[in-house]
Amino acid sequence: MKFKNIIYIIILLFITLIGMWAIPALVNKATYNSDQYPFAYYSTILKDIGLIDYKNKKFPMEDLKGNEYNTAQFDSLMPMLNYRQLMTDGKLPDSINGQKITPQLLRSKSVVYKYKPSDINTPVNGLYILLETMPKRVGLEIPNDVFRLKNNIEFIDAQTNTLEVEKSRLFQQALDKEGFQYPAQWLIGNPNPRKPYDEGYFVLDANNQLFHMKMVNNRPYIKNTKIGEKIQASYFSMLEVADKRFYGFLFSKQGELFIIENDGANYKKVKLDIDPIDMQKDEVILMGNIFDWTVSVVTPFAKKIYALDAETLKRIGEHTIDRTPGRWDAVSKWTFPVYLTLEKSETSYIQPYFHYIGIYGFAVNLIIAFLTVLFITGSPKRKIFNGIYIFLTGIAGLVALLILPNSKNK
Repeated sequence: MKFKNIIYIIILLFITLIGMWAIPALVNKATYNSDQYPFAYYSTILKDIGLIDYKNKKFPMEDLKGNEYNTAQFDSLMPMLNYRQLMTDGKLPDSINGQKITPQLLRSKSVVYKYKPSDINTPVNGLYILLETMPKRVGLEIPNDVFRLKNNIEFIDAQTNTLEVEKSRLFQQALDKEGFQYPAQWLIGNPNPRKPYDEGYFVLDANNQLFHMKMVNNRPYIKNTKIGEKIQASYFSMLEVADKRFYGFLFSKQGELFIIENDGANYKKVKLDIDPIDMQKDEVILMGNIFDWTVSVVTPFAKKIYALDAETLKRIGEHTIDRTPGRWDAVSKWTFPVYLTLEKSETSYIQPYFHYIGIYGFAVNLIIAFLTVLFITGSPKRKIFNGIYIFLTGIAGLVALLILPNSKNK
């Protein structure tokens, strides 16, 4: 009889877990609306942040003072954002802020970047492609080998699956000569050949030193950037920009955001003047031009907008838009104090995730548990068990108890 009770509990817990996943998922699908924030961009002409709603055909732009602007005014006040439209209309100014303007210059100074938590929470296979940075013919080409770098570096012929001994030895010697310490913590690059040039990879070694590794004329180029001596690097995102000003974006373990500038033979870090971010929860959307950069940080609670001077990356404007709770927030707050999902937007991994909303839902659980004890028949022992179980597991537990046949031994 004791064995029968154990089986009952196991089945009850199994059905409850399914309910903690399936019931909130159905409710979420019926009530969820994604957070709606206006698109934000700094106006070089207004010297202020503009909020843009492309669905509003009559007045697509509004400044922070509440002034609205029609389409023609929007194009003129945001020349860095709308320069293609201004070119088409023959209205692109010759100069802005005393700087001569050409379409080629605007394109070369354009920066677009997005970071999301799933960028750092995604599986990797440990095999990488190293492009030739100075190809003999125009355009980058995919090589015939791949490499792996952990406790040493090895290049492997992709067709024969054999080790390329000489190439591996050359890169191993170059890494050792530069003082690289194994094992490598991570290496990040952009192996896509559809780009104007290649800068290889940035690698963090066991001593938190950040190295730059690429291949030039089939020879290894390895250099310690010395940046690891100044900050604790957490993540790097390669971005080969058109004007070759910088290599990409570096995140510190404190959530600070930097660019690594191409300063000749040296590597210079420049901090973006924004508040530290939570890399596990926040998204970063950056759009830059020759005069200024607009950085939007979307947190679980708000959208923070920063305007930075393009040269110094110092803050010249900021604005915060608080998140407006939706129907799912209201429903889940009172209905599902704890629920289960098999995936999260912050990660590419599929596994069970428990979400704790707050204590409000337990008040509803208490009411349901009280009504269950009051109206459902059974032994006192059975009623006490049902009440406690429903208080802890909520609607999912109630459904599980209704599905399972009554156990007289409970």
